[in-house]
Amino acid sequence: MATTISAAVWALRKALAPVTDDLLKNWAASDSLGTNISALKTELLRAQGILYTAHDRVIANPALKELLHMLRQLADKAEDVLDELDYFRIQDQLDSTYHSADKHAGGCICGLAFNARHTARAVANKLKFSSAGNLHTPKLKFDRVEMSKRMADIVQQLDPICAKVKEILDLELRKVQPTQGIRPKTTPAIIEPKIFGRNVEKKNIVDGITHGKYYADGLTVLQIVGPGGIGKTTFTQHIYQEVKSSFDVMIWICVSLNFDANRLAQEILRQTPKVSGEKENAIEEELIEERLKHKRFLLVLDDVWTYEEDGWKKLLAPFRKGEARGNMVIVTTRIPEAATVGKIVDYSIELNRLGTEDFMHLFEAYVFGHQQPWKDHPELLDVGKEIVGKLKGFPLAAKTVGRLLRSQLTLDNWTRVLESKEWELQTSDHDIMPALNLSYDYLPFHLQQCFFYGALFPEDYEFGSNELVHLWTGLDILDSSDQRKRLEDVGLCYLNDLVNRGFFKKNVKVDGSARYIMHDLLHELAVKVSSSECLSISSSNVRYIQSSPSVRHLSIIIDERDVNDRMAFEEFKRDLSTLEEKLKIENLQTVMLFGKHHGCFAKTFVDIFAEAKSLRVILLSEPLYGYIVEDVFCSFPRLVHLRYLRIIPFAMVTLTSNMSRFYHLRVLDVQERNVPIDFPRDVSKLAKLNHYIVQERGFERRTSDVGKLELLQDLRSFMVKKENIGFEMRQISRLAEFGVSLRIHSIENAERQEEVNEAKLIHKTHIQKLMLEWGIDRPNKDPAKEDHALESLQPHCNLLELHIGGHGGATCPSW
Repeated sequence: MATTISAAVWALRKALAPVTDDLLKNWAASDSLGTNISALKTELLRAQGILYTAHDRVIANPALKELLHMLRQLADKAEDVLDELDYFRIQDQLDSTYHSADKHAGGCICGLAFNARHTARAVANKLKFSSAGNLHTPKLKFDRVEMSKRMADIVQQLDPICAKVKEILDLELRKVQPTQGIRPKTTPAIIEPKIFGRNVEKKNIVDGITHGKYYADGLTVLQIVGPGGIGKTTFTQHIYQEVKSSFDVMIWICVSLNFDANRLAQEILRQTPKVSGEKENAIEEELIEERLKHKRFLLVLDDVWTYEEDGWKKLLAPFRKGEARGNMVIVTTRIPEAATVGKIVDYSIELNRLGTEDFMHLFEAYVFGHQQPWKDHPELLDVGKEIVGKLKGFPLAAKTVGRLLRSQLTLDNWTRVLESKEWELQTSDHDIMPALNLSYDYLPFHLQQCFFYGALFPEDYEFGSNELVHLWTGLDILDSSDQRKRLEDVGLCYLNDLVNRGFFKKNVKVDGSARYIMHDLLHELAVKVSSSECLSISSSNVRYIQSSPSVRHLSIIIDERDVNDRMAFEEFKRDLSTLEEKLKIENLQTVMLFGKHHGCFAKTFVDIFAEAKSLRVILLSEPLYGYIVEDVFCSFPRLVHLRYLRIIPFAMVTLTSNMSRFYHLRVLDVQERNVPIDFPRDVSKLAKLNHYIVQERGFERRTSDVGKLELLQDLRSFMVKKENIGFEMRQISRLAEFGVSLRIHSIENAERQEEVNEAKLIHKTHIQKLMLEWGIDRPNKDPAKEDHALESLQPHCNLLELHIGGHGGATCPSW
């Protein structure tokens, strides 16, 4: 329930974003609309205030959960209407029809005059398209009456829901808060008599403890890291029992979710033998130090989750004062940072998934016990191998499935378990999905958001870091409250946290590039936890989709088998057509189309997505057959909320809309040359654009003022202006977010030294690679002028790579 409250708070924060200042309210000059904006803002703040008191509470009330879900849906509607209002505010401002508040907010006459001007503009829009657009994209009209009614309706619905939420929350907050997340206690007693595939690692640790690198002066801290269900506790239990004879004192503490140094010190003290002459009234830390000072000890801290530095230092302080050689602490954790803060850990070992052969032996042991595997049931071998492949080397997964399979050693039972993935439905603390779900529950809410959108992608999809960060940017899930950090840096920090916590696996390719993968079981977890909002459809599940009006994010995966023959194609097309009845298409915020054959279904998609006018994210992946985007999304020119557009083309995919009308667009990623786009000279209207990743050349011909794109982080080339083509050098200084690479060419076009000085590259802290180029074939070279220019283009000291080409000066710059 804590996640449900966090989700509602997050939705309210997003909805309030356009009205954090009075710019939008002041623009909406008419009294009725201004009043509605104020009323809606007040109601949203009221809801936010109610939930703030309970944001860290664990509440298991199903009625409250349903009310919070309704509250979030209303927050989404409020976000849509305020976001749409902000779109028209930007449109008025850019088209020079914007009137600031001090010109009309003071009285009725000014308000009437403003409304008259607005009406005149609306009539004009009925007669002709905006001159800034093209025949495909008329300027959108603003219906003030309809907008006012939408806001009033939302306010009317919010009031009773907020009252009910407050009423139930007040009752819940009077209850004693239960201890967070009760976990099963572990002990050093061996439960699994044999471990599989870990003998080498176990021998290395045992040898290190008895006579190797861990037998050293002072305290040695060894960390054993791995995701939930990988077998860390079982592995450590076997080590604990094998090295008993090497220690005078052995202590096993199950830390779990509640890391409290005082509580843990008390538990440790209870397991530590008393010594004669102990101080009376001494605190726990002093008694631990006194009892262990001259003894060799092993302390196991099992199932550690938190990594608060001061708590760790306080807990380990008395152990560091031991005088015996070979004292040791072993920490098991899912979170690598759990004991690495402040350099607490000396050694770290990561337990990976078991290899295929070892995992099969483990699987056989759980299913058949001491019987000879497969001897009496050879017909089960093939389906058994398929099941093993699905479990991805997780010992706890093998244990869960073994219990399901050994009860009925029949082909029907095993096939049913395989096809239904029944192990995902098991709810015991000792089953695999609850173990993985616990890791998810322990994530901060912002990381949960980043993780669960992975459910929209195909299994084993390989992500690039920029791909993920750009997607999260488009989904508005990156926290931008810290003005000192770019969204890019925040996103990379989130990704690093998810890798460290085991939710993404980082693979480094031969060329040095990194790709990130979510393995199958975690992908299934993402599907499970996001099911109320995210839906991924393929031919295997489309006909089983139930009515899901709460779904806001949709992906459709077209497999090659879906178009193998006419019958399969027509059948899948019919199944897809039913989505209009099962989903509220008008509420969709995300649509992703995967598979090289998805273009074959363009006519079906245009019917499905006809009412999809709230889209913020569109991803079109590698179609084999070309199409026009507007033939799939007929409402595309009217997508006022669009933040993210990514096209990964294989064949020709065409955009005919006037892209400069998407004022909220933050990411435009169409890197390949075979994506023709209609991008007029007014691209500088996209003031919120963060990433412009377009392979096609000629950007400098499409806008004369790139400096207006103050949030832009990607620009492959900056051509210094000559006549009407290129940019003035001073515009670089306005690109505050720019990085990581910048190429400035045709520098000889800068006629005045002052113009070069205005670039102020020394303030561009994010640029790591800089290319400064003068035209090689320029007719007139002025060495002194070019020396001065190069001297003025001093980069920031963070620069890692510098290329200078065509420079005609005689000296090197002083920097």
